Amino acid sequence: MTHPSGGPRPTQVEVTQQLFTKSTFSGGQGSCVGIKRFGDWIVVGKHELGDASPTLFFPSAHWDEFCSSIARGKPSSVGEVAAVFTADGGFTLTEASNDAAPTIVYDRDEWEAFRLGVEAGELRSGDPRGVLVSHA
Repeated sequence: MTHPSGGPRPTQVEVTQQLFTKSTFSGGQGSCVGIKRFGDWIVVGKHELGDASPTLFFPSAHWDEFCSSIARGKPSSVGEVAAVFTADGGFTLTEASNDAAPTIVYDRDEWEAFRLGVEAGELRSGDPRGVLVSHA
């Protein structure tokens, strides 16, 4: 897949060489939404799984608009970011146009930490503030 701007998505080697950033609201317990920034791309996974995490690749503009929808209190899918919010308070993410992409499931605590971080301006493509986490 290439980015709408024409740039190729990062390779798996590039992805594994970079650490995840997670929300400062995630605390020390369990898993959280983790992002890795690569110019026009955002890679999303579960930080506690490190290199073993399934990963999703989103154009940065789509990720930022998804985060903006959360900050506005109206979370919704945007472009390639396909989000489903579950009855138990969690959510799932996948790539909208990639049938081979994994679906990553996040529980309610993971959603809350992610939501709070996004509302505080974290985890955006241009300024991915948050907590850098080591490989698992």
